[in-house]
Amino acid sequence: MYEYETVDASPTINRENGTFGFSHLKYRENFEDFLALALPAIEKVRNSNRLMPIESGENVIHCSAIPWIDFTSISHARHYAHPDSCPKIAFGKMTSDNGKLFMPVSVHVHHALVDGYHVGQFMEELQKLM
Repeated sequence: MYEYETVDASPTINRENGTFGFSHLKYRENFEDFLALALPAIEKVRNSNRLMPIESGENVIHCSAIPWIDFTSISHARHYAHPDSCPKIAFGKMTSDNGKLFMPVSVHVHHALVDGYHVGQFMEELQKLM
């Protein structure tokens, strides 16, 4: 069993030319501290042509936003020769129906490491925060 004190984020960062790259954003408990580190890291990816970040790790969640699509399902590309059990979360297009806002969220986890109960806890907390 692995337990990490902190978990970093590896979001997909879009570029003006239509390409994207992955970043590595270090966890900080204080949002202002996180933002002070995240904004330069995001700009670094936007001003590069690299796909992968120079740094990564096992204590990371891969996340991406697809705000143009109200999806019902997502499949994450995998290279099975490379061991990868990082959770992958995708957020879709926010829509409105009868005054209620909806946003698709895909959570892809390795079931040997994360139980459905924990995904449920994550979704409940996300709904509260939204």
